[in-house]
Amino acid sequence: MANILFHIISGPNNVSKSMLGFLLARTAVEEDHNVEVFLSGDGVQLVRDIIIDNLVGLGTGKLKEHMKILKDKGVCLYVSSMSCENRGITNNDLEGKGIKKVLPKTLLDLVLSTDKTLIY
Repeated sequence: MANILFHIISGPNNVSKSMLGFLLARTAVEEDHNVEVFLSGDGVQLVRDIIIDNLVGLGTGKLKEHMKILKDKGVCLYVSSMSCENRGITNNDLEGKGIKKVLPKTLLDLVLSTDKTLIY
């Protein structure tokens, strides 16, 4: 069992890339790996309800389904507080989703504590 960090920096403007990150995070957790997901840059926009409800990747599934499975499996999604601030993501956007808004140091700590980091 590996500890894997998925750092998703692509947002709804690059559906293929961002959805591949979520698909692989979901796959890893379903195969009993320890998974962490960190959203920064445009990736933080993926926490908006309208995006969650409607984003579907070509051959990579629905964001809503991936996020539900990750949450059900106890995976915490981290979001960059600075990226959220710069993109108008508020605490209301995060409410009830098991998402933690954190500072950049958390990303560094996660990179150093996991076996592999995959960036999408």
